[in-house]
Amino acid sequence: MLNRFVPLFLLAMLGASASQAAAQDHQCGVNPARILQIAYPEGTKGTDQTFLAEGGSIRLPSATSADYTSDMMVCRIWPAHPHNRLVAVPIIYAQSPDGRDGDIDLLVLDSRTDAIVARNRFADLASDDAIRIHSVAFDTAYYALAPDRVAFGLRVIEAGSSQANPFGLTTLWLFELEGGKLTTIVDRLIVAASGGEWDTDCVGTFHATTRTLAMAPRTGAAIADIVVSSRSETSTAHQRDGTCTQTVTHTAPDPVRLVFEGGNYSLPDRLTRQW
Repeated sequence: MLNRFVPLFLLAMLGASASQAAAQDHQCGVNPARILQIAYPEGTKGTDQTFLAEGGSIRLPSATSADYTSDMMVCRIWPAHPHNRLVAVPIIYAQSPDGRDGDIDLLVLDSRTDAIVARNRFADLASDDAIRIHSVAFDTAYYALAPDRVAFGLRVIEAGSSQANPFGLTTLWLFELEGGKLTTIVDRLIVAASGGEWDTDCVGTFHATTRTLAMAPRTGAAIADIVVSSRSETSTAHQRDGTCTQTVTHTAPDPVRLVFEGGNYSLPDRLTRQW
């Protein structure tokens, strides 16, 4: 039935992203609390599932993907540099039915010793309200900036709670590790967005956009360009002779070329998540 298909169509990317995050980002080793004790030496263990540090609460990773939550610490061995472990630590300071306040501490560790190689704190990145953070996941596609320089990404997936007005958004950051320092080179790039409005039975209009990134080395440039390709789809549902029918239209791919200047890639406003 179409009245069940449409919202699932819009938010399918959220479920897939959560499953991928749960399956791939439980690489914190046999003792995740040890990582937190190194990162926050004055912190203390709260419960079996929490660690208390810097006035906030950190949720330890679960042994099963079914228990994955968006405020859970996530880790991944960096395939481009397997001697490094990437760790994202949501630190939650306050939580209520209306939302929560929190930061994300981004760490790069030595995967053998868990010693901190580099770290960066992102204030309010774990905060949300009516639009909730659905999951946080690393993106370790091979973002080759130059022959000896590779970036990694962090994706934050958000979802609205309204059935009549479904909403989803995935935002990507890219980082480069150089000289013991983490630098943000792509800031708040929207790589997926979906939304719409319907009567929860049939009639409505929905849209979805997904974006892919491709590294594009350019003659004479030290750092490769990034080509961002967008694909968009709009569907309209309506009643006709007692049957709910759907019309789908696609837009032509709309590539945008990002150039590395001044230490990062500048994004046009229409591709940037606005806070």
